[in-house]
Amino acid sequence: MKRFPILLMAACTLMLVSCGGGEAKKKESGSNASVIKELNVNSPDADQYLLVRTNHGDFKIKLYRETPGHRKNFVNLVMNGFYDGQLFYRVKKDLLIQTGDYTSKTKPDAADLGVTDVEFTVPSEIDPSKRYHKRGAIAAASFNKGDYSSGAHFYIVTGKAAKENELELSERDINKELVNKKFHEIQIPYRQEIHRLNNAAKHDAKKQQELNRLVSRLMNEARAEVKKNEFSYSAAQRKEYKTTGGLPHLDAHYTVFGEVVEGMDVVEKISMVDATSKGRPRNHVIIEKITLLEDGGK
Repeated sequence: MKRFPILLMAACTLMLVSCGGGEAKKKESGSNASVIKELNVNSPDADQYLLVRTNHGDFKIKLYRETPGHRKNFVNLVMNGFYDGQLFYRVKKDLLIQTGDYTSKTKPDAADLGVTDVEFTVPSEIDPSKRYHKRGAIAAASFNKGDYSSGAHFYIVTGKAAKENELELSERDINKELVNKKFHEIQIPYRQEIHRLNNAAKHDAKKQQELNRLVSRLMNEARAEVKKNEFSYSAAQRKEYKTTGGLPHLDAHYTVFGEVVEGMDVVEKISMVDATSKGRPRNHVIIEKITLLEDGGK
């Protein structure tokens, strides 16, 4: 996406999604991207809390211990002062707010804010059964529909109440992704054979048919494995999505690694500022400072 946050996803729902999710942007070397130091060397195996101060008010966030890669990376960026002075470059009422482009510090009025990313990525830690895009969720923009996350771009969900058919569509999407992942596991022992048949199939129709049969068999095995334990939202998740709100269509492709625990009214206020049709605030929404809190954020 610019995957919209929502990064990279549905037709126009957000940025991470070009339309709705968090797709990650172009990576650039040099500038701020090359001066991020490894400061968070003793990251605890625990939830961590941070205070986000903006020119529209403050809010507190919690980063989940169950997503150690994203949590440690985010805290390290904060310790480097990476986000201080950045803009929320995309805001959408009832969808999300998004930030992470370090060039917004020096080029706040550039037309292409949201395009630049840091040089590194973070392996995905997606698990919709435990961490999902409820209202207030914090998630990472991603590349290639969730294979790995942007090293810096993240969004906060402000989505409205979801309908049952949206949840059902999301469940199908999640199970489809589970099948794809299972297929990639199952086909590992057959990689050489698939490669051989793929090369031979360019000049031999029978080899193409043989390749198709092998791939079809492996995909059917993957479907059968996933069907034994298909994903479905819990009753509690369904209730929260239908009452409090969220963006379930992003659950299959973006890592949720935290949530807003105080000041959601500030996040909502930011999501409703006057903005262009693409979500660019007409007046700068600035992250003045993000501070790591001690003692569980108390």
